[in-house]
Amino acid sequence: MVEMKQRSLEEVKALSVEDAVEIMRQAGIVGAGGGGFPTYFKYKRPLPHLIVNATESEPGYWGDKLVHKEYLEEFLQLLEAMKAIFGFEKITLGVHEKDREWFAEYQEHAADGVYEVVYVPNTYALGEEKTLVKHATESRVPRFVDNPDGTRRPGMPPDVGKVVNNSETLLNVYKALFLGKPLTTKFFTVYGEEVDTKVYEAPIGASVSEILKIAGLDVENSGHLTVLDGGPYLHDRAIERLGTGDAYVRRMTNSLFLIQEGRQGKEYAEIETECPEEGIASLVGKVSGVNIPLGGGLLKPATPLVSEGDEVEYEQKIGEPVDEGFSIGVWASMEGEISSIENGIVAISGGAITQEEAEAEAEPSMARGAPPRGEAEPFQEAESSG
Repeated sequence: MVEMKQRSLEEVKALSVEDAVEIMRQAGIVGAGGGGFPTYFKYKRPLPHLIVNATESEPGYWGDKLVHKEYLEEFLQLLEAMKAIFGFEKITLGVHEKDREWFAEYQEHAADGVYEVVYVPNTYALGEEKTLVKHATESRVPRFVDNPDGTRRPGMPPDVGKVVNNSETLLNVYKALFLGKPLTTKFFTVYGEEVDTKVYEAPIGASVSEILKIAGLDVENSGHLTVLDGGPYLHDRAIERLGTGDAYVRRMTNSLFLIQEGRQGKEYAEIETECPEEGIASLVGKVSGVNIPLGGGLLKPATPLVSEGDEVEYEQKIGEPVDEGFSIGVWASMEGEISSIENGIVAISGGAITQEEAEAEAEPSMARGAPPRGEAEPFQEAESSG
């Protein structure tokens, strides 16, 4: 198995496609901007064009934009390395017209010839990957594709030679290839009713209620608020009524959005927020417990490498991917004691939500039991939310 270790730019550029893909798999990287599709699978078949989705379309979000500000040099190194490893003929950074100034430094470096910056309309559309391909290239992703067995499936960017990845997903690829670090944290925006806008980097599996308390909310006296995992347009309901039940931070959590109970997310479509002055605040090592799923959704559960009562370190591997289906390595997002391993959930230091709630969260979370989403496909649409 390829080693998870620090590598220089030249060492990363010298990796084979197979080794780079295996590092992504072992590191546990999934799509940070959509439905948690395993990232390694997108790179197994060489394609000519990589598109970086830097549009961050949901109103009020700041996570990806701050990530690009803070990790500019890392992104520049990664794009150079990805071009060498996977032989991309073109790399495109897709940016909204309204964010030209924010990405001005990327435009300056585009002259180096590694990538191009393409500005796309500020419109929001469901199925953002297909829309981005449409506006950023001359290609159109087909609505449906006929399979050899006579069945049909929805068209996807690879059908027209495109790999599309969210900005944070690619930052996680950088950390794995260059630093030997696995996926253990998630960047997301906290905003909405009765809370100041914050951007956090928090451990995967952390309690949503605990994070909102850290953000300054009186959770026990906020039963009039609902928490959405997502934005006004696309979201899942994390907590129906604050103070009664909990949820945890998922690998694809982009926002904790607070709205008045009984209102619909789409009613907040015109919301505007200010970029938090403090930038990204880290909550690593600052939560009381985590519940980490070994699988769930599209992922076959990894084989646990720990037992109840074991003491684990931060970024210690706790799950080995299985060979069948989609499966990824799983790593501890905090240090502490393994308090339970039940139904595909590893709880560290007792966890911050109950085992039953964590188990339910690990199941596909699309509304009304629909199949799991692919990366950048919709959560529950605002029109159907209660």
